[in-house]
Amino acid sequence: MGLQPALFSKVLGERSLQEAATLTAECGYDGFEPMCRDPHLGPDRSLEEVRELRDHLDDLGLGVPCLATYTGNYAALSEPECEAELETLESFLGFAEILDCDVVRHGPGGPPLRDATDADFEHAAAWMRRAADRAAEYDVTVAMEIHAHRLSETVDSTRRLLEAIDRDNVGAIHDAGNMYIVGDDYGPESVRRLGDDLVHVHVKDLQRIEDATGPGTFELETDDGVEAFQRRRLEEGAVDHGPLFAALEEAGYDGYVTAESTAPAEDDVALAEHELAALSRLLS
Repeated sequence: MGLQPALFSKVLGERSLQEAATLTAECGYDGFEPMCRDPHLGPDRSLEEVRELRDHLDDLGLGVPCLATYTGNYAALSEPECEAELETLESFLGFAEILDCDVVRHGPGGPPLRDATDADFEHAAAWMRRAADRAAEYDVTVAMEIHAHRLSETVDSTRRLLEAIDRDNVGAIHDAGNMYIVGDDYGPESVRRLGDDLVHVHVKDLQRIEDATGPGTFELETDDGVEAFQRRRLEEGAVDHGPLFAALEEAGYDGYVTAESTAPAEDDVALAEHELAALSRLLS
């Protein structure tokens, strides 16, 4: 199968879920990764609606590499709140079964590593373990995205969580853009260190800038203080994905790579087309 390009439906976030899927296929992507919140695939969708989406995706020839949920976030939650997150995850596991999807994004939550305690890791790992056990009933892998301001902020901290959770159906989502923000190595060494625990890949481009006043900009506190960033189209920012893609191929990663850019664009379809063209160059 090799590496296959997919689109995160958030790129077409102003469209309906069905229209976003149609446009994804028309652009030429192989996969469609639903944003699992309104207005796309929120947890309150009926099973009938999800079956209709599955039929639509089948007609379009699109696979579903991952359900991009916003569930989990256990580190900062109380016991009842954690239980509620597990129940929401259960809804998405049912969706995954219908959509023939074997990876669901589900994370430990924050705080950022500089503020995290051993107790935060222990609490999050215990609940992630329970989540993994539920997901195993559906033959689904729970995937923690490497993401700023999360316990899974770096390869090191993600590996720490994986070892603490100790479940075969828990893996990592590699995201070079997020790793660029926190200054973590996102090149070949990151692929090697994640090994078989790397179960999915997100790609987007970013650029550190002087101040967050223009379109597509945001501020985030890092270990170096509050920094400004701008969302860019692939190959137009500071994140060099070339070595990463070479490492993925060398490692035998056989799955989807999802474009998730939300760079400023007057035309969302043109942005999706640009990201596919850039992905195609990287894939070749």
